[in-house]
Amino acid sequence: MRKFVNAVWQFCSYLFWPRWCLFPFFWLSLCDLSAQNYHGTTGLLHVPSAEPDSAATFRGGVSWLYSDMLPQQLWYYSEGKPFNAPSYSIGISVFKWMELSYTGTIVKTHGDKGEDAPLKYYNEDRHINVKFIPLYEGRWWPAISIGWDDVGNFKSLKISKSLTTNNFFECLYVVGTKHFDIKGYELGAHLAYRHYPADANKQFRGVGGGLTLRPAFYRPLRFIAEWDGWGVNAGVDVTLWRHLFVQAALVHGRGFSASLGYHYTIHF
Repeated sequence: MRKFVNAVWQFCSYLFWPRWCLFPFFWLSLCDLSAQNYHGTTGLLHVPSAEPDSAATFRGGVSWLYSDMLPQQLWYYSEGKPFNAPSYSIGISVFKWMELSYTGTIVKTHGDKGEDAPLKYYNEDRHINVKFIPLYEGRWWPAISIGWDDVGNFKSLKISKSLTTNNFFECLYVVGTKHFDIKGYELGAHLAYRHYPADANKQFRGVGGGLTLRPAFYRPLRFIAEWDGWGVNAGVDVTLWRHLFVQAALVHGRGFSASLGYHYTIHF
């Protein structure tokens, strides 16, 4: 846990944040709020969901991503060496059925100082994500969502073994979500199919999904367990004071990811 806290501290220092802003986050992380959907859209940890947010809801946040959550194509810049990365996202539910977001991920490279220089966070990958929810959840049927992360062109969605584009996070997916009430506890079941065109990310292709649980005694709290196509992730998130969103996770039983965000719904 100490390594995890130190990593987040270094990330926020990298962004030149005043350290007093970190007190709520560190207090929560030390209390075993042991990873936010880092694309700025609604979801679980690494897997999307079909849960709609309220229209005109703004989401902004920063994340520290464990290497297993990153596309392996990004390791091209670090001589094939896996690395953890800070990222940020800005998203909005334009309508209840449509979400847009912008994500930036800081990438480790040698920069322009040559291969003899140490690997540092010199570069940045930026991409746009879009998500639609054409079917809302009903009594007998699940909500259905379709989305496109790292939007490119349709030609780039073909299976490719080579690095022909910079759409490192590109993924087309469909996901269903259904909730069940169990004595006041809300159990969510989520099943997704994801298409990653690049072979470097083939470990995430295919079926993924997970379970969420909101306890009756405090509904802003959510426990998460998911299968991302490569391994199992487990985490917790919570919304504090109606706007502060905190999420933390153990990824594949090997490393930690975490997010801190701010959510606000504009009421017309």
